[in-house]
Amino acid sequence: MTTPLNQIREQKIDDLVESLGSLQDGDLAIEMLVARGKKAIPYLSDFLLNRPPRTIALPRCRAVRALGELGACSSLIAYFKKYKRPQDGAVLFAEDAVRSAAARELARYPSTEVFRVLLDAAWERATGGLVLALGEFHRPEAVPLLFEILEDDFCREDAMKALRKLPEAVRQFGILSVRGLTGVILDGPAAVRRRRATVQLLSEVGVASSDWPELRKYLFADDAATVVATAKIGFTETSEADWAAIIGVLFKIADRVNSLEEEEIEEMLDAHPVAARRVAIEIAKERQNHGEKPHWLSPFWRLLNHALGGTLETRSAHAQRTGMRSKVG
Repeated sequence: MTTPLNQIREQKIDDLVESLGSLQDGDLAIEMLVARGKKAIPYLSDFLLNRPPRTIALPRCRAVRALGELGACSSLIAYFKKYKRPQDGAVLFAEDAVRSAAARELARYPSTEVFRVLLDAAWERATGGLVLALGEFHRPEAVPLLFEILEDDFCREDAMKALRKLPEAVRQFGILSVRGLTGVILDGPAAVRRRRATVQLLSEVGVASSDWPELRKYLFADDAATVVATAKIGFTETSEADWAAIIGVLFKIADRVNSLEEEEIEEMLDAHPVAARRVAIEIAKERQNHGEKPHWLSPFWRLLNHALGGTLETRSAHAQRTGMRSKVG
């Protein structure tokens, strides 16, 4: 079909469906199909349900958008129920985009049936759009799945967004998982990302003081981000007598943090200046006794200097000037 759609007076529905793959007319084809109303649904459904997935997702995503605009929930539900995972990796990746698009469209028409369909589909194979669509329902039944997905590099951030909409369920399920009372695994090398995300979520939603003894073990995790998130909880749920120990742990992992985590530690030090300065003085003395000098490319030394109010930097500059004068003399 070479003639642009906007130059054709009468377009057949099946021709419009074929135009969904056009770079020039694809979006216009959606509008024209939606303008045809319910009679376009069988053509779009046939295109989505009966044609095999391809490595290019755009035409199928456009069909999904048109079906969503027409309120064709039954067709989109049928798509998920009929789904079979493609064997070809490129086709699988493309079809993930179609499933995400279909989930977003279905989420516009919330019902128990739609929620169940999306939940089953996400258990089969999670995608970002599926996870975000589940979050729109605010239903605790999705929480176990969303916690499982926290180990998924592609969907983790979307799962966290969805979980933030259910703070009470996150608090309860997260603590039960820490205690080993759910099927979600938080310990061991295969669960590093899930553990990190879980502790970060718990630091956001808050926990009870009685939960701290079980969370405290994560202060000694190998992952710096987990330690930082655990420290946030500790400062909230412990007394001043415990703050020095938490600050000491933060300095121990300081050389393993990224720039964002360094900022988070700075904020915690600023929120507890007396304890932070006391710990920093002891650490600075120990390092100086070992003959160590500040290295400003190191986050450890920057944080130590910050806790001491910049005095390390002043001393370092003074020592350099003194050394230069002695050489000149």
